[in-house]
Amino acid sequence: MAPVGIVLVSHEDKCLLARQKQFPPGMYSALAGFCDMGESLEDTVRREVAEEVGLEVDTVSYMSSQHWPFPHSSIMLGCNATVRSMELEVDKTELEDAQWFSLPQIQVALMAGPLGFDHSKKTSESIPLWIPPREAIAHQLIRNWAEKKLKSL
Repeated sequence: MAPVGIVLVSHEDKCLLARQKQFPPGMYSALAGFCDMGESLEDTVRREVAEEVGLEVDTVSYMSSQHWPFPHSSIMLGCNATVRSMELEVDKTELEDAQWFSLPQIQVALMAGPLGFDHSKKTSESIPLWIPPREAIAHQLIRNWAEKKLKSL
């Protein structure tokens, strides 16, 4: 079973979500990457965030884990991380896109769910943000961030 660090990055009132080319249109998720041999979870999070979006992680905290059978058996180790800068340098070999999203945008995505719109429309204007389903640890990281932000208002 391969360990994978999955992380929801945030800065002040925004969270960072990214998409890979193979994701359905409009779908964004948390950043993730396999742990290298001998690497701590915190080091994995820092390395993956730096490699994929060019940000330096300030703090890392563990949230939860989940077994993930695709494409090979993995244990997903869910974390939250904060960064000091919002200036992205997206590695286009790893990701198609990465964007900062506000709490209202995340709230709409959480309410709509993955079936909340017509996926057949392929223009970026017609496809709102949607996030992984409730069963996925990425969804739980995103929901947890939104709930904490709401409580702090």
